[in-house]
Formats: sequence, structure tokens, C-alpha cells
Amino acid sequence: MAVALENVAKPPCKLRKLLKRFPVNPSPDAVHALRTQARRLEAVIDAVEPEPGKQSIRILKLMKPVRKAAGAVRDMDVQIENVFALSRDDTREALVGLVEYLAKMREKHGRHLLKIVERRRKEVRSLLRRYAAVLEKRSKANPHGLMEGGSAPRILTTELGFWPKLDAENLHPFRVQVKKLRYMLQVAGHPGGSQMNALANVKDTIGDWHDWTGLLKVAEKVLDPKADGAVLKQIEGIREKKFRLALTSAKSLRRQDLEHLAEVSPEKLSRRKRKRQ
Repeated sequence: MAVALENVAKPPCKLRKLLKRFPVNPSPDAVHALRTQARRLEAVIDAVEPEPGKQSIRILKLMKPVRKAAGAVRDMDVQIENVFALSRDDTREALVGLVEYLAKMREKHGRHLLKIVERRRKEVRSLLRRYAAVLEKRSKANPHGLMEGGSAPRILTTELGFWPKLDAENLHPFRVQVKKLRYMLQVAGHPGGSQMNALANVKDTIGDWHDWTGLLKVAEKVLDPKADGAVLKQIEGIREKKFRLALTSAKSLRRQDLEHLAEVSPEKLSRRKRKRQ
């Protein structure tokens, strides 16, 4: 799969900037951006390096705890938003208690994220600067600022095609692979289209179901089964509806031929760049 410099250079640079000025009290948008750029960086490395070198492995090792910590904060942000979407008729007290608990957990996870960022920021930013320079050097050796990437996207499309029967146990892992494939294709400069939209839809619908599943687990822990039964029932009902939507979109994607998505040659990318210019 061919990869364009303008696409692979962005995630390392954006991540360096985010780490440099990451705030003490990060907003939901700041946390989401950090997590997203960390994922995009992983996609870049997977796309351009069939066998990651020592530098790339070190970057991934340092960033993995950062990404996971950002994910924990992001989960709380999304779950708080979902609580506000619930009906407040005769359930206000239970919802207030739920939000208070989630806010405390968000604060706890936020402190942990900040500690990890501060501990790793200097080394990661230095490695990212050097890595971006390596990518630029590789691209200059190829015409039109292109480089030949690895086979990771093709491997992923094959894996998704042979995925076991989808259920509640493997639906989220399926989303993780779909999300990774989508990032890789974006790095390659894929123009989009119905199948890219299908990947985005699967990512969103399964993610939505997963968020409500997480909220239900928290609610079952925090709320009283009898006094707050109406809230628990409402959350469970939404979760089941989201599951059906997620399963439908995932099954629809599996019926499509995804393998050609990974077949992006340097010639095709070059033609697309000339058209945009």
C-alpha cells in the first residue's frame, strides 16, 4: 500500500504539539484529541513499517499508557453526556448521584493521565521529532512525496473477512480492528466512498453501544436496584437498542468486499494528488 508523506507526517507533529501544551485540567476535546492522535500514530507506524524498528517500538511503548489513560478519561466524559440524555421524570436524584460518581472518577483518571503525560512528555516529543525526520527522508527518496507502505491494511481486511460470528463478546474487538483499518486507509490518502463511510458507521455504532454498556456497569454498581430501578431499566433498554444497531452495521460491513480498499498504489496516489492540485 502506498502512503503519502503529507498524511504520515501529520500525526507525529500533531501529537508533539498536544503533548507540549497538554493542560492541567484537560477538556473533553483535549483528551479526545490526544487519544485520537495517539491512535493515528499507531496507524502510521503499522502502515509504513512491516517490522517496526527500535525507535518506533520505543514510541509505541511510551505512548500506550498515555492512550489508555486518555481512554479512561474519555469514557467518563461520554458516560456523563449519556446520563444527561436520560429522562429526568422521577429519577433526578438517582441521575445526580450517578453524575457525581462519574465526575469523581473522571477527576481521578484525569490526575493519572496528567502524571503519565508529565513523566513521558520530554522523551516522547524528542522521539517524535526524530521519527518525523526519518519519514521525510524516506519520502524524498520516492517520486511525488510517496513511499511504499507495509501489508498491514491487507492483513486487517483479511482478518475482518474471516471474523467469527459476531456477538456481544467479540463486537468491541471487531470495532478496534475496523478503527485501525480506517486510520491506516486515511494515512494512505484513501479518497473515501461508501465503504469508508461503512467503516466509520461501524466504528460509531459499536462505540455507542460500548459506552452505554460501560454506563450500565457503573449504574449497577452505584444505584440501588429497587429505588433506582427505573433508571437502570432505561439504561439497559438503550443499551440493547444500541447493540442491535451495532450488530446490524457490523454484519452489513462483513458482507462487503473490503480487500480492494488496501490496494492503493503509488501511481493512484500520484494521480489523486495531481487532480487536487
